[in-house]
Parts: sequence; structure tokens; C-alpha cells
Amino acid sequence: MGPGQIELPCVAGRNSHFRRARRDQPEKLVLLTVVGEDDASLLEEFGIQTMQQGRLARIVEEAYAQDALLDGHRLYLLMSLTLTAIRERLGTLWQQGALLPLAGMTRKSRARMVVPRPVLVVDRYLGGQELTTIRRDLAISRLCWNQWWQGFQETVARATEDPKVVAEDTGYPTEWVAGWQALWEKYQDNPEARDRLGKPELVEGFKPPADEEDRLWQRLLGEHGYTPAAARHFMQELRDLAVRLKQVKRRPGQIVTFGVAADEPPGRSLAEARLCLVVLDYITPEDWGMVDRTSPQELKWQRLERLATQAYEQGVALSLPDLAHLLGISTDAIQNTIKKHEQVVLPTRGRVADMGSTLSHTEKIIALYMDGYTETEIKRRTGHSYDSIERYLWDFSRVVYLAERGMPLPAIRQALGMSRRVVAKYLELHRRFDHPDYAFRMARIRLMVEAGGPKKNGR
Repeated sequence: MGPGQIELPCVAGRNSHFRRARRDQPEKLVLLTVVGEDDASLLEEFGIQTMQQGRLARIVEEAYAQDALLDGHRLYLLMSLTLTAIRERLGTLWQQGALLPLAGMTRKSRARMVVPRPVLVVDRYLGGQELTTIRRDLAISRLCWNQWWQGFQETVARATEDPKVVAEDTGYPTEWVAGWQALWEKYQDNPEARDRLGKPELVEGFKPPADEEDRLWQRLLGEHGYTPAAARHFMQELRDLAVRLKQVKRRPGQIVTFGVAADEPPGRSLAEARLCLVVLDYITPEDWGMVDRTSPQELKWQRLERLATQAYEQGVALSLPDLAHLLGISTDAIQNTIKKHEQVVLPTRGRVADMGSTLSHTEKIIALYMDGYTETEIKRRTGHSYDSIERYLWDFSRVVYLAERGMPLPAIRQALGMSRRVVAKYLELHRRFDHPDYAFRMARIRLMVEAGGPKKNGR
């Protein structure tokens, strides 16, 4: 399994269209790409609804390719959208004839589905329609289009061969290959279609590479302008990443993703920041019991809280765009969900690095500690781990120690390696709690420095 993929029990069999309770459904464990590289591209180019359409279409197609079907219940779990929104997103694709079957659909609804999207997009393109419009209507990213167009060209070079043989050699589903061969028969005498396809002699002389690695090598050199040395280096990095991902142990419902390390300071670009791999529970057994056909708010919040907290416990602070990308919703929707649960301080990138303008996790944790809450109670209220709570208290104690010895803010910042804003915030908290009402807790804060920092084992 690669990043963004999970295993999910789906309805076994492509023809399992009968409506029945989950306990009566034959199930099959299927690999689905919940978060794909196409998503960000679609979001940037066409907006959130098209991105959601593309994600829905992808996972439906992946299940179908593995001889299984998704249903509304499972799509709700994966997308955190109402069933009405899911039907609207898929409905526009169904109306165009895209083959995206779900379990429980009526015979009339299934009759509207004609061909897979990879065949439909090529058909409309060869028929003279504008490519960007086609891609927006069918929720297809540039990357997907390039891959499918390349697949069509490879199929044209072997138009007279058995589709099953071509599919085995190229890795494309047999339905796609058969559809592309039929399109070539339909358009081969069309001058405009031939112009769009390119020079016939180049297509007809195409020789498919021996395996997937050869295919990638050819594309890096021919389509992306890599030098042989750069291509070898890039492919070695991919092999190393593949080995690393294979070593990651995960259960069905878990997803692997990357995020910025929690200890990275603010202001550092993504290219310079250290990225870490984390394994997150995207779907849990409890999620199945939270299905509400009219409102996904509870499931959305539980998943948001779980992903942010689990990532932070593994050393990663996910940003709001990271969480929006994982859940397949807008950043505004993430912000609105967090605002509805202000009593919980999520360890997001903005709060961990003190880049946000709202009450930070640091202030919340220190305020709870000064009010007499135990670390266990603080952990339950904030979602932070014991280690992170102790680290924030330790940083606060060091600032207090130096400030009470007359060291100015710039010198404290330099001595402790913190940002000016963080030091200023700690100094403000010091002034707030340097009061007889908090004398006992402040005494414990001062003793932390003398004790040499937070404990590494035990509490």
C-alpha cells in the first residue's frame, strides 16, 4: 500500500446491486486511494467540488476494478459528506455516461452508465471538444489525462491485438483497452482526430517497454527531459521510498501520509522543512456506528481530532490545509469545525509553531496547569500527549527562570533559541500568574529548571 491508501471491506462482486443490510452483504477487502496526488491538482484548478467528484470517482473505479462495489454508507465514511452531496457529485458524472456503479442502484440508474471515464474523456477529445472543459466536467486532473492519453496511444499501436493481452502488458484494465481500441476504429479516418493523436508513424512505431520501471524510465527521459543520471537518481529515491513504505505495518482502515515535523520552527519553507511519515486511523470500527445520512458533523469532528492528535503523537503537526486534504473538504470547513469545539485545542501546525492568531495550545495548557489540573486531566482536555505537555511547561519554566534573573527578552530569545513571539507570550503568562493565588504552582514551575527538565520515563 502506498501513501493515502487504505484497505476497506466493500461489497463483493460487480453485480451485487441488491439493497441489503451490511450484515447480509458478502464483503471483500479492497485497496482504495482515499487521498491521491490528483486531489490537490483538481482543487487548485477547478475548486473543492470538482476535487470531491474526482476523489469519489477514483475510489468507486478502484473498487470496481477489484471486483467489488461501494455503497452510500461506505462513501459517507470515506468522504464525510451527506448522502445528498455525494449523489450530487456523482450525479453529474452519471449523467455524462461515466461508469461509476454503486451497490443498491436501480436498474434504470445503471442503464445510464456507458463507458469508463478513461474511454469517455478520449472519445470527447477526439470528437473535437476542448480538453480543459472535458477534464472539468469529468473531474480529471492533468496527470490522469496524460496517463490515459499515453495509454490510448499505446493501445493504438496494438489496435489489432487481443485486449486482454494488451491489458496484461500495459497494466491498464481490459475494459479501458477494449474501449480505446473501439475508439481508434471509430476515429482512425477522422482527419481532426488524427491531428490530435499526432504523427501516425510515431504511434504505429511505438514499442511498449518491458515492465513498469522501463515505462517510467522512458517517460522521465522522453516526456520530462531528465538526463540519464538524474533519472537514475530519481528512480533510486522512489525505490528507497517503496522499501520504506513496505516496512510500515498498518491495519485495514489506516492511512500513511507525510507531514512537517512538529519541532520545525515557524517561517521555514516546505522545501526546507523536515517531513516525517505517520500512520493514522482514517476509519475505525467506531466510525461505522456514527453514520448520519443528513449530517456528517460528528464523524467529521471525530476524524479531524483523531488525525491531528495521532499525527502529533508521532512527531508531526498537520496544518489546516493538510487536514482539509486528508478529509477532502475545504480549509474553511476545517476552521468552522474547530471553532465549534473550542474547548479542545488541536495540535495543528499553526498552533504548535505559534503561527496562528487565536489562543494557542501553549496558553491553554499552562493556564490549565496553573488552575490546578493534573497532566492527565490536561491531556484529556487538550488531546496532547504527556511528553508535549511537559515540554511546554519546561519551556515556560526556562523563560521564567531567566526573566526573574533580569535577562531581557532579546537575550532570552537568543539563549533559548525560541522565536520572539513565543518568548513574549511566555513573559505575558509569567506576569499573569505571578500572583499570590498561583504561588504554589509558580513554585513548582521554578523548581523544574532546578530539577533539570521534564522526566523522560514515568511521571
